[in-house]
Amino acid sequence: MQINSNYILVDTAKALDLALINLRQSKIMSIDTESSGYYTYYPKVCLIQINSNGKNYLIDPLKITNLSALGPLFEDPNILKIFHSAQDDIKALKRDFGFKFVNTADTMISSRLLSLEQSSLSHVVEHYHKVTLSKVEQKSNWEIRPLQKQQLKYAALDTAYLESIWLKMEEELKRRTLYEEAKSEFEFIASEEYVAKEGEGFSLGKFPDILNFTPLERRKILELLRYRDEKAKRINKASFRVFNNDKLSQAVKEQPNEDKCIEWFGKKDGSEIYKLLIAEYSDPIDTSELSKRHGEDLNEEENHKFENAKKWRLRIMRARRMEHSLLPSNKQLIVILRAAPKNLEELKALHVFSDWKVQNYGPSLLAAIQGLPFDSMINRLVAIRSKEAFVAKRRKKQNQNSKDEG
Repeated sequence: MQINSNYILVDTAKALDLALINLRQSKIMSIDTESSGYYTYYPKVCLIQINSNGKNYLIDPLKITNLSALGPLFEDPNILKIFHSAQDDIKALKRDFGFKFVNTADTMISSRLLSLEQSSLSHVVEHYHKVTLSKVEQKSNWEIRPLQKQQLKYAALDTAYLESIWLKMEEELKRRTLYEEAKSEFEFIASEEYVAKEGEGFSLGKFPDILNFTPLERRKILELLRYRDEKAKRINKASFRVFNNDKLSQAVKEQPNEDKCIEWFGKKDGSEIYKLLIAEYSDPIDTSELSKRHGEDLNEEENHKFENAKKWRLRIMRARRMEHSLLPSNKQLIVILRAAPKNLEELKALHVFSDWKVQNYGPSLLAAIQGLPFDSMINRLVAIRSKEAFVAKRRKKQNQNSKDEG
């Protein structure tokens, strides 16, 4: 098929009505979104790209107040909706507009099942079309109007190749008997309800070079991050744009006086940050607290089951020669072992992962958690890649890790 990178900007109700005439005739739609998340604390969808029947529609939700007419298209089981990283786009579209999705495909998940070297959109496009997508507009401010021509062209290219790529991936997934697994993953993502996350919008453990700070300095970093996060919420601005990490690190290391803090952070914020820097803290943060992971609050019996579950996961990874990103996470495993499902029906009711995983991983996982033999249950699973390719990739990763440590 021929790739069309031209676009039609849809920024009025009348333009949307015209676009819908064509979109309602669609059998396949490629969809992407651009959001304000790089600039705002609370992200919102600023552009919806839909490629269908050889046309690229760039729909502006900041200009069109009512997009409900798109809802029936997204729910139509006769129209295939293709995404790259469907989880991100579907979550955003559910959050902002309440859309529901039926009959979807995801080229990112497919790329992992097909064991491509990388799963980014740019890599996938290059792999299948030998085209290098520009990343210049990747961190554009999509909330500012009018959008520039280079932004619109960038946005249009994000969907231009998806249909062609999916048709090739679909054929390969079927040939390698991975298609049913892929479709089940797509259905699971599309069916997930959007749940707003509560709590702090940052992680101390991910703060740059946090291990190089003393326990007391880490406590001060944490207090500064909390202060920054609260301000970011109030003014709806991305946290790193309120105060950057380098400046916070410098303040903790150099312990500036109040005048210097005011010079760096402004009068009000500078005074408050100075108070946080000179406050007395009785609860410094040791290194061990930074590395806490899901599972460290389990009791002895739960921890034993968790270890069994992790051994099961490693066995699946090796048997299928696959990457961990396609396997149940620690968080998912803990939800399951704490719920203690007795059979596959109870496991499915938890809605932790796809129906394919329930049917194909469920029996062996439930056995593993109870400390029972499970190897015979996983021998029939299809390998993701050849043994040689799997070993080669693992060695490459180990060598890269050794270089990074050196």
